[in-house]
Amino acid sequence: MSWDSIESRDFLGGVPAHQLSATRLLSSPDPSRHHLDDPPDVYPFAEDYGGNESSRNGAMRWGSRFGPAHRPPQAGLLDCFRACRSRLDQYVARRKIERGVRLYGQNEQRQAVKVWLSALRGVRHRTDKFALLGHLYQAYMDFGKYRESLEYANRQLSISEELDSAPMRAEAYLNLARAHQTLGGLDRALSYARHALYNDCGGGSTAGCVHLTVASVSLELGAFSKAMDGFQKALSVAQAQNDNTLLLQVYVGLSELWRRLKDAERAVACAARACDLGRGPRSTDLNTRHHRMALLQMATALRARGELGDAHDYCNEALRLAAVAGDQGCYARAVRIAGDVYRRRCDVGKAIRHYEVAMGAGQALGDRLAQMEAMDGAARCLEALRLQGRICNCRPLEFNTRLLEVATSVGAKMLVRRVRLRLAEIYTALGDNNAAARQKRAAAAWVAPQCARCREPLAEQPEPLASLPCAHIVHHACMPESWSRRSTRGAGVDTQCAECASPRAARAPPPAPPAPRTLPSQDFPFGTPPTLRESDLNSVLSDHSSQQATSSV
Repeated sequence: MSWDSIESRDFLGGVPAHQLSATRLLSSPDPSRHHLDDPPDVYPFAEDYGGNESSRNGAMRWGSRFGPAHRPPQAGLLDCFRACRSRLDQYVARRKIERGVRLYGQNEQRQAVKVWLSALRGVRHRTDKFALLGHLYQAYMDFGKYRESLEYANRQLSISEELDSAPMRAEAYLNLARAHQTLGGLDRALSYARHALYNDCGGGSTAGCVHLTVASVSLELGAFSKAMDGFQKALSVAQAQNDNTLLLQVYVGLSELWRRLKDAERAVACAARACDLGRGPRSTDLNTRHHRMALLQMATALRARGELGDAHDYCNEALRLAAVAGDQGCYARAVRIAGDVYRRRCDVGKAIRHYEVAMGAGQALGDRLAQMEAMDGAARCLEALRLQGRICNCRPLEFNTRLLEVATSVGAKMLVRRVRLRLAEIYTALGDNNAAARQKRAAAAWVAPQCARCREPLAEQPEPLASLPCAHIVHHACMPESWSRRSTRGAGVDTQCAECASPRAARAPPPAPPAPRTLPSQDFPFGTPPTLRESDLNSVLSDHSSQQATSSV
């Protein structure tokens, strides 16, 4: 049989191919009827055919070639093909997501992000896409790319609104709060975190992370009692869920709270527990970024206690791990803490170089908190040089004025108070008593934290402190005997706490959450800090390499 006979109209015009048998290819058993005796079916060409171009190229082509019995593929067949392709893409995307999670757990973050980005194009189910966007958000937060992570959080919020899922909405609000906190939008971050609490968090680790975020933002705003309340709630969730990652972050936050209140012993104790969690046998489920966070907090606490050598060693270790992992945010903070160590050693030249590098890195990342902390360190160095008479009052005045604008825009009230008092001293040295009085009155507008019993101010000098079960903070000497026993801590509110005994207004419902926004590439309205110079970076790296060589010898 030739190909011409297979392609003939008579053969292809019959029943479909899957219904053909061997007898179909033989001649008819009835001699009175033969296929060749039948008159051929002729399909004349019509000039006045009114079909459109698509039908002329579609149905006419099939009919003229294969006969009327063979029609174009129906829409159901194409839909079936598309559905099969969609299921295959979804299956491949899920396998890529799981592979990316395994790579991320093995500290192959960049390879995991590449796999997740390739899976983002093929994922179809919205729940899987929500989880994938969450992975990408966390990865970009770890890399220090906070603006990109904010875009992924906004996409998560859109999916949660489409599905009308309260747990998804809570997670999206949590991610938005953490991103805005790092970018310096503390008010927006607190609003997002509160709305995450009002959604159904499920009572698991998500609720603990929301409490931790509320505590961290409150700490930056200077509300120490609210911060302690959030840390206590997050601690209870971490212990109930046996979540070591959340537990480590809670101890890091508590260490920072005690350090700002100038209780160095408690700060070191909490940081040591965080480091133990990062190094102990239960650290297999922890990512290295949490270990770097614990190392940096330990360096900060040791510097506050005066142990500068150990603080420098912890800072160098965190700096090395950040350089290996590509964590630019951790690198900027490590350089800033190294500058604090050099400042405590009275090596102002190296300290200023480190602060300039940290300010440049913070500007490149959009991390306004890290940028503000580095500017505060540089302002302290300039103040030390001014008091020594090595520089005039003009440059410290200009730099502190600029720092005051940044701190006011961020909302760091404790730093605003400290900068205003510093400006008052500068104005006094310049002989401008009116400006100095204005700065002092503005600094007194923010009430410093007070002891919940004796009402004396806290954080004025290094002294041991304690926290009550109601989250209020007191001097250790003012600690009631009833509160010192753990067995009575859940018995209710004690009237000896002056804060709890005072009448309070009813709590109003939270306002509507702010609309998600995409920040511009440059979100620093008060000018740019000193630029990041290559010579400064080389000097920092040479300083660290020389220190490591000295320690190894």
